[in-house]
Amino acid sequence: MNQKVFYTLNLAVFTGMLGVGIVIPFLPIYAKTLGATALSIGIFFASFPLAQILFMPTIGRLSDRHGRKWFIVGGLLLSSLLSLWYIYAPGILYLIVGRFVQGGTMALVIPIATAYVGDMAPPDKRGTYMGIFNLFLTSSFGMGPLMGGWISDAYGMEASFYCMGGLNLVALAAVLLFLPETHGSTQRNTQHFSYRVLLRKPKVQGLAMYRMVNSIQMGLWFSFLPLLATEILQMNKSQIGGVIAAHMLVSSLVQVPMGRLADRINRQTLVAVGGHLGSLAFALVFFTTDFVHLLVIGMLTGAMGAVAMPALSAIAADEGHHSGMGAVMGVTNMAMSAGMMLGPVLAGGLAELIGLRGLFLFSGTVGVLGTAAFAWLTAEHRVLAAPVAEAGR
Repeated sequence: MNQKVFYTLNLAVFTGMLGVGIVIPFLPIYAKTLGATALSIGIFFASFPLAQILFMPTIGRLSDRHGRKWFIVGGLLLSSLLSLWYIYAPGILYLIVGRFVQGGTMALVIPIATAYVGDMAPPDKRGTYMGIFNLFLTSSFGMGPLMGGWISDAYGMEASFYCMGGLNLVALAAVLLFLPETHGSTQRNTQHFSYRVLLRKPKVQGLAMYRMVNSIQMGLWFSFLPLLATEILQMNKSQIGGVIAAHMLVSSLVQVPMGRLADRINRQTLVAVGGHLGSLAFALVFFTTDFVHLLVIGMLTGAMGAVAMPALSAIAADEGHHSGMGAVMGVTNMAMSAGMMLGPVLAGGLAELIGLRGLFLFSGTVGVLGTAAFAWLTAEHRVLAAPVAEAGR
């Protein structure tokens, strides 16, 4: 494992995603200033993962064949330019278009960077290195809202978009100067499964299911929690940033020890525990009455997500070693994108029926059911039986 390359990649991803994290918590509020309704806000947030679903399969395959670096470069460059699009967008339709394009740019960065780590990490340390990678990723989203809350309150939302563009340019420079191209073993020696074959594997189905339901929860967290906080709890932008930052920063602190633990005990068990307890914590938003309650819930959901995610990433990397790292990461990230798309759209429609608080009971229920499906699909007897079933076809 080349430590210099590994931490260069982590710092570049941290810097780029810090820029994105600065603006994410306030995008629904910004959209409302341009006349957005609850449904159009849902569509606005859904356009981002829709682009990822459309582009990830091709990008994952191409990165397996041609290397990772230049896909990351292209994504960071486009993301930096999009900051100007947001600033000068005259209406919600323009915001939706910009969000769609940004989804495509992030399809060039996060799954490809994750595959890069999977290429480098030794099999018996994948949980550890995925935990460190997730530490940098989640801490960027944790610090971003804190910075964004202060910048927006002090200088206005436009200043946050300028910061997003600048930080993405810094990340771009780091990748160009210090990150070598990778040509890992997954690109030379693995079978190139079609996505149809990959999705027949119970383990891949379980990974995709968990990522999807977890992303439904996170889609609601980022798109409708700021509205609940401002309209019902009367919180300001700095407090909203604090809640989202607490969620992400606690998650980042727990990632590394949970990654090490994922190399020592059953990874499926860690995912199941984190998924079930995290879903119950999401449901508690229904009962929250003030900033302190919401802050505690944010910390709980962040911690439980960190229990599950390094183990889930290590399971995906193990499968990617055999089936193509970019392809497997593409499938799991497509599932994540599907959840990020479905969550806000469903919530936009349900908000009128069950209210903003009820949306979080809905997300908790979905999470419990999805985690149970993951546990069933990745049970050892089903995974061992899959090669036999394939051979019989």
